[in-house]
Amino acid sequence: MPRFFFDIRDDKGTQRDEEGFELADLSMVREKAQRLLPDIARSEIPGDGDQHVYTVLVTDEDGHAVYSATLTYAGLWLLR
Repeated sequence: MPRFFFDIRDDKGTQRDEEGFELADLSMVREKAQRLLPDIARSEIPGDGDQHVYTVLVTDEDGHAVYSATLTYAGLWLLR
């Protein structure tokens, strides 16, 4: 089964995925990225400002990019 690596990028830098995940096909790669982004946002957003962009860049075993997904959080105070 092929191995894919899920690097996480945000305003703090890039977290390299050194272990990766064995996934049967590209639809599973997409699903994994979709589940990963909200989990990261839930743990990182509270108390850390109102503007965040998280990107997952998925590469295959040869280092070729196969999928990218981005989640943007924008908070805005409406009180004056």
